[in-house]
Amino acid sequence: MAITTLDGCIAGAKIPDFFQKTGITMAAVSTVRWHSHFYSAGRAPGVAPSSGVNGGSHSAPLTGCLAQPAAVGGQNVHLMRCALRANQVANFIIADRLWTNSGLSTTLLTAQSITPAALPARSNDATANGDGVLAAIEWSATGGAGTPNATISYTDQSGNSGASAVVASVATPPVGTFELFPLATGDTGVRSIQSFTWSATHTSGSFHLVLFRPIVSLYVPAANAEAAVDALTAGFPRLFDASCPFILQVPGATTATTISGDWVITQG
Repeated sequence: MAITTLDGCIAGAKIPDFFQKTGITMAAVSTVRWHSHFYSAGRAPGVAPSSGVNGGSHSAPLTGCLAQPAAVGGQNVHLMRCALRANQVANFIIADRLWTNSGLSTTLLTAQSITPAALPARSNDATANGDGVLAAIEWSATGGAGTPNATISYTDQSGNSGASAVVASVATPPVGTFELFPLATGDTGVRSIQSFTWSATHTSGSFHLVLFRPIVSLYVPAANAEAAVDALTAGFPRLFDASCPFILQVPGATTATTISGDWVITQG
């Protein structure tokens, strides 16, 4: 039965899951250049995917993500509380990792075709249509000194193909650099990616395309302060079964960031 009352939310609460991550110095600050703590040292750092150019969806617990017990008996899972502390002012986003790929070239200047594996049914409306799903480049090994533009051709949330999005990549992106593709006007999500193109060589490194759905954001207002949201202030976001929540940072500086916190879910 779906949770409809605060009492139900409290009754369904699970044991808190604690996490700690220690990042590295981040890339130059930009409105589209975030940082992924998927690979950060600390509890359960992730490993680079090896799913190939066509990628693979994530529908099971994934090393590098926060813990989320599977729902039982058809119950729904929601975020009840999340608290996060950091050694610098920054905004953080907890997001569900839906799909990643590997094997794209850093030097090829023609379109690299992708026949993508389908998304899991964890878009905003619990389908695989891509509503609310965003796309980014995530670096798992430091990139080379080039500063090319990256372009993707994608299918939007309504099934329209041929849309394009462009992001300017930074020189020598360190591990965890997360370069966000702004969507075409009117689009609310990405269902799939059909191709990827560099405008110039990036020389070296290893990167992946990631499709993800933001769940909640937290703003740390001062160094070593805590940010927290609960079921009410976060809007009681749903965490679909087999979600892979991971931590993104929208940095205000390039300083290496240490974060810690706790994550509580409720189900009913």
